[in-house]
Amino acid sequence: MKFDINNLDKTYIIAEMSANHAGSMERAKEIIHKAKEAGADCVKIQTYTPDTLTIDCHNEYFNIKNGTWEGENLYSLYGKAYTPWEWQKELKEEADKVGIDFLSTPFDKTAVDFLEDIGMEFYKIASFELIDIPLITYVASKQKPMIMSTGMASEEEIKDALEAVYSTGNRQVALLKCSSVYPADPKGMHLSTIKDMQKKFNVPIGLSDHSMGHFSAGIAVSMGAKIIEKHFCLGREIENPDASFSMTPDEFVAMTTEIRKIEEAMGQPFYGVSKDEESSVVFRRSIFTVDKVKAGDNPTDENVRIIRPGYGIKPKYIDDIKELKFEKDLEYGQPVRFESFQKGAILFLTNNENTYDLYEWLKGREEYTALMKQRVTLDQIKALEPSFIISFNYKYIIDKEIIEYMNGRIINLHISYLPYNRGSAPNFFSFYEDSPKGVTIHQMAAGLDTGDILCQREVEFGDLSKETFVTAYDKLIASIKDLFKENWDGIKSGSIKGVKQPQGGSYHTLKDFKSLTEGIDFNWNMNIKDALEKIKG
Repeated sequence: MKFDINNLDKTYIIAEMSANHAGSMERAKEIIHKAKEAGADCVKIQTYTPDTLTIDCHNEYFNIKNGTWEGENLYSLYGKAYTPWEWQKELKEEADKVGIDFLSTPFDKTAVDFLEDIGMEFYKIASFELIDIPLITYVASKQKPMIMSTGMASEEEIKDALEAVYSTGNRQVALLKCSSVYPADPKGMHLSTIKDMQKKFNVPIGLSDHSMGHFSAGIAVSMGAKIIEKHFCLGREIENPDASFSMTPDEFVAMTTEIRKIEEAMGQPFYGVSKDEESSVVFRRSIFTVDKVKAGDNPTDENVRIIRPGYGIKPKYIDDIKELKFEKDLEYGQPVRFESFQKGAILFLTNNENTYDLYEWLKGREEYTALMKQRVTLDQIKALEPSFIISFNYKYIIDKEIIEYMNGRIINLHISYLPYNRGSAPNFFSFYEDSPKGVTIHQMAAGLDTGDILCQREVEFGDLSKETFVTAYDKLIASIKDLFKENWDGIKSGSIKGVKQPQGGSYHTLKDFKSLTEGIDFNWNMNIKDALEKIKG
């Protein structure tokens, strides 16, 4: 697997050799082979000498006072831990032969130059070097991918490091959350920072994990980590500065296996019935007959219920079907489907109680009507074959396929004088733009509020200091109800023909409305004149 920082479709797992070669070239090669077998994508070394990291000095500043290496001197510790440079080209060739990526952490410019000479394809920056901006800039200038650990780093220090990379034109960078303690205590790792880093820095985020076991690595992957780095050894009994907090091959296998299982379980964002769940769908609840019904009966609380199994209509439609009529007799225990009902009803689609009285008026004049509040689908419409659909304060956008299927028989009652103020908040925009105010009944077309006009009426408003948006809306609602009652017979018979809307007009989105009103603590009970003065300044 070749490292592609912009295409991390699965977690990239790095086995950090560090000092675990314990001074043996053969052991270093064996680590490369074992890391590959354990599921690592990459094996990492470090490129330094004691002299490139520090100086040979034994005063108090250079002696380690606590932690895993307590009592060690920096110069002597690095002498025990470093990987001889003369090995590194051969180790890279061994990794290439095995088929595992090879990565190194340089600690000064001479190490970078050396790694360039042996063909290093990408670089790691250690947590302790994240504040070495000259080093980061030099590495970034090679225009190769970089992974930077962020142990101990403040948000400002991380930004400084990223800016150093970006200043060279290099945009190939990832960050690793890290706790620079050896071994790290999970309580102090603050893994929730991974999600915060994703938001703040907009680069791939991973985890350099110094804790024991693979618990933290698994959590990090579940939080979106794209890279996991863990120290790797052949056995902790092999004495070296890093053995005590490194993973053995068996432990590394357990971690990589767990990570791949976590990735499978996470999958991609998905809603609905998965392939594995298909056989379980029948155990959902649906609408069934719980008594015998006769052709022409309406569903009632006594003859239909929401029960398991799931062969019938979804429970949310229980109220929508109450005024439909069964097409034929059904026995006890039969699934109720939209195909179970007589065809030809007039469907009145609404979600607002202020429209119910108009529906009751229509119901009193027509033999077969149904009030529906849920989103209708094309399959339902094909099953019911309604003679007309009337949409009035209906919160759902009716699908284009339904509009085409009904072929001019969907009637929309719109609270504006079309073609003005199509879209959102027409009652507001008609006053804001001082455009003609009124109501329109039109045939529904694929474009929002663009269908042919059947009838419309202007509504006059006098002194706006005496009107609120609510009182104005109430007048418009009353006007469109009257308009519908006066013209329904002509609409139904076809004697009233649709007329194409005039060119021009206006269209507004909810975003337009919010951008105008967010600064004035807007509410619909505001006096119209006062609201407009505040908005227009």
